[in-house]
Amino acid sequence: MGEWGQATFFRTNDLDALERAIRNLCLEEGLVAAPYVRRERETWDRMQYGTGATSDQWALALGAGRGGWSVVKTAPLDLLAEPGPSGEHRLGIITRALRCDALHVSLQDGTAMVIAQATPTGEVVLSGYTMDGLIFHGVEIDEARIRPRIEHIDVPRSVHEALESSLVDGFDELLDQLADRRWLDVSIELIEGHEVPSARVSSFVRPTLDKMPPLRVTFAVEEHPLGTRYVLDGGVWVEGSTLDAANAEVGAAFVRKVASWLQVPVTLESGVPRSVFCVRAAPSERVRRVGVETEVLSIGSAEGAELLLHAARGVGTAELEERSPYQRRRLVDVLARALVGARANADAAYLGFERVVAEPTPHAVGTFAGERLVTAWWRLGKSAIAIEGRELFELPGLCTAIAGTSGRVALALVTPGFVNERSQGYGQDDAAVIVVIDINTGEVHEVLRSDAHLTFGFTQLCFAGDVLGVRAERARAPVIVTFNRGKREEHPGDFQHWVREVIQAPRTVDDLYSRYDLPMLWAGPHAVVVADASAGTRWRTDEGETLAVLDLRTKQRRPLFDAAGLEPLAFSASGSRCLASAGSRRLFVGSIGDKRS
Repeated sequence: MGEWGQATFFRTNDLDALERAIRNLCLEEGLVAAPYVRRERETWDRMQYGTGATSDQWALALGAGRGGWSVVKTAPLDLLAEPGPSGEHRLGIITRALRCDALHVSLQDGTAMVIAQATPTGEVVLSGYTMDGLIFHGVEIDEARIRPRIEHIDVPRSVHEALESSLVDGFDELLDQLADRRWLDVSIELIEGHEVPSARVSSFVRPTLDKMPPLRVTFAVEEHPLGTRYVLDGGVWVEGSTLDAANAEVGAAFVRKVASWLQVPVTLESGVPRSVFCVRAAPSERVRRVGVETEVLSIGSAEGAELLLHAARGVGTAELEERSPYQRRRLVDVLARALVGARANADAAYLGFERVVAEPTPHAVGTFAGERLVTAWWRLGKSAIAIEGRELFELPGLCTAIAGTSGRVALALVTPGFVNERSQGYGQDDAAVIVVIDINTGEVHEVLRSDAHLTFGFTQLCFAGDVLGVRAERARAPVIVTFNRGKREEHPGDFQHWVREVIQAPRTVDDLYSRYDLPMLWAGPHAVVVADASAGTRWRTDEGETLAVLDLRTKQRRPLFDAAGLEPLAFSASGSRCLASAGSRRLFVGSIGDKRS
């Protein structure tokens, strides 16, 4: 785990005025002052992992810093640097009221940092990047400002030098120079309601509103090779750390039911379920119901909401209880995106995407062997293999790569070096094999096995006609192992370069779709996947509008998908079907629309 830290600094010694400005801001946003008391920190506590919008309780500690600065720590952690309901950064509202400069620094995992600077006129500028890229609480950061920096605000030279050395050093030096290290963990103290020596502490909450009566749903528990799944209303899945739906139709019915319960209007256009982060945990408040188990469902990471799930396992029913009436709109929006998805293009080339793998798994891969779909997904130390027209079977090892050609499919299977009840992992040096399966007979042939010198725990596979290529390392140097009609050859070289040569990319197309493991993607014999030239390097948007299919004969372009959030993986030999993914574990298959067919 890397280092995390957030701190806000105001260039003022007037703590009374600073405290008053912060209080006025909180009251203006509809919160009221509340006693600062001890509380139990939850597994996914909104005061720690949420935002000012998603947390109904705020806590702040302020005190004197050094060199004419005051320091403020908050829970939620980036509270004062976030944009408020008006869209203006709270930091700018306060500096305009105080006529002073301010800094907010947010260090994430030791590898990402955002610095927000506010002027006495209330102007706020951002620099740096977050774990999600060039975006900070919904605000885009200019690509030219990707390096975290402090400008036009006088801080000791040692701070700039430390920032140049490393983000962690920069954060530590800034805290040392403008305050001191005792402020480092104050936000955790605020979340739990502990005393903060030598600081002025305040707490604010949103006023209590009446909740809706609980919503009744059906409830079932399924046991799978990699864990337990809760099933709500026949097809809404709570499993591991995700909330998902069997399909968009089931998801839409559930979202409409929740929206009606909470009296929130909603309009849905079904795409594919995209799932959402979800944590199940015991609630901080005591809930006692005979024969009923109560858990908190924390749905969504920073921008999410909570529900209480009261499950009567023996009866097959459960009740959903809202946690915060203020989060109704947010909850419905998060559920709609996760369980229903969105329609991206009415005139798309590939339509009607349906889920391929219904079993809980952390990783799934797939391809086409000619016209037949082949998928593989992880179980505990094994992989399930599904070939269209054949019964499901298992092979030992985790399938990390797959490639197909007419009549055959190749799999890379790695023996995980680490396995426990919750996770399994592997490395480059772990034992691995490459197998080729005849999809007509089901016969499995091992063609390559790793040893002390030849390793391919992290590998890629590619068929060029009948030739299979494998990315490997010999004595840590990259090599390419090829198999052609039983003949094995090995030579040094870059696998990506080899793939680019054998895949025969059309030279007249400049905007081919590519990713780190694939230089291009054929969509049948006469079409390729391309990126919209107007999108530049930012071709893959959240809604998926910029990918298209280019017919090399007619030069016609059509949007690739009718559903948002999909990424293409493979096409059948004729181009009639497309396999796509939504993340590393969800596979969907769609068919070509009428116009191209």
